[in-house]
Amino acid sequence: MNFEVFIEGETVDLCVPEDDEEVIRKWASWFNNSEITRYLSQGIYPNKASNQKKFFQNLLSSDEKILFLIKPKKYNGYVGVISLSEVNYVHRQCTMAIVIGEKYQGNDSIFIGLEAKALITQHAIEVAGMERINSIQVVNLKKWQNMQILFGYQVEGLLRNKFRKGKNSYDMLISSLVLEDYQKLCELRKGPFWPGKSKMFDLMKELPQETLIDKLMEWLPHEQKKYWDQVFGK
Repeated sequence: MNFEVFIEGETVDLCVPEDDEEVIRKWASWFNNSEITRYLSQGIYPNKASNQKKFFQNLLSSDEKILFLIKPKKYNGYVGVISLSEVNYVHRQCTMAIVIGEKYQGNDSIFIGLEAKALITQHAIEVAGMERINSIQVVNLKKWQNMQILFGYQVEGLLRNKFRKGKNSYDMLISSLVLEDYQKLCELRKGPFWPGKSKMFDLMKELPQETLIDKLMEWLPHEQKKYWDQVFGK
């Protein structure tokens, strides 16, 4: 298929979404896969291609959502979608989300989601004029959250029982990138926001064994209980 590249990367391109029958069918099928939707709001009701096409049509007229297909360089297809939603040009902030619906088995697979995030982050700041990008995931995806610091996303808090799927409820971690930290990273890297897969691999290996997220998840519940007991008694 011929995908129109909107943002070109090193290992992945972000492409223009389209209502091609095959694109819509694959996109719709992801939200019927219980493994993919395990930590997503989708997956409660069956999804159909017609639903996805309606979503696509609404996307065309929306000023509050920017969405791209994620296409690995060495693969003739797309493996996920990445978006900016709740785009607010007054408050200059938005929320970033990514769904990987197909496991890519190529040599660069480890970088696909990471570079896609870097590319859309740069687009949000440099092109859309955002000054804050929000990111939120369940704590079970802590490994992914830990990686976000490499693009300036700093953890800000723990949202208790924020997400529910079936009989399970999950805490969620909220992180954000602000313009000041984005600019600091650009100065440090003295070049593209995505530093290249070789450098990125080195940065991933150098991350502290105990991250700020680990410390927060240990400290905050303890301090919350301690303060609660101080206010209300044991």
